[in-house]
Amino acid sequence: MSSSDHKSPCLPTGSDYHLHNSFTFWITRLANAMRDQFNQALSEHDVTWPQWMILNVLHHGLAITPAQIADNIGVDRSAVTRLVDRLEKKDMVERSFDGLDRRSIQILMTAEGRRLVVDINAAAKRHQDSYLAQLPSTECRALKGNIQKLLRAGGVETNDLWRQI
Repeated sequence: MSSSDHKSPCLPTGSDYHLHNSFTFWITRLANAMRDQFNQALSEHDVTWPQWMILNVLHHGLAITPAQIADNIGVDRSAVTRLVDRLEKKDMVERSFDGLDRRSIQILMTAEGRRLVVDINAAAKRHQDSYLAQLPSTECRALKGNIQKLLRAGGVETNDLWRQI
């Protein structure tokens, strides 16, 4: 059976595909709603969702270079450069250059960034918990597993990154 012959058991059959039957549509709506609500909480700290992602991966030691940050948060390096520029202006991160190779850059959190990320991480947990509280723990674990399967189908592996629930 070719991939074009494969019928998804989750979707209605028929040739006139409706937007409101699109998982992509609904997942995007959910992601946008969650991100927009969290951005409201972040605004009191003068940080955006993408800026928080950088602070978070730095805080947890998952990245130190712009390339590592880009890989961890799923954006391109030019986006990381712009985000780091903004965080640097807010005195939350600083660039450290290798004395021998100025192309070798490390991104380090400042004392202000380290102080702030603790508060923001707590707000992030409360925000996520407000959504996940709608699901029993078994459904929450199943949701995580299903999201991982769908990401894997799209070429994104999460097993080494996504922590246990």
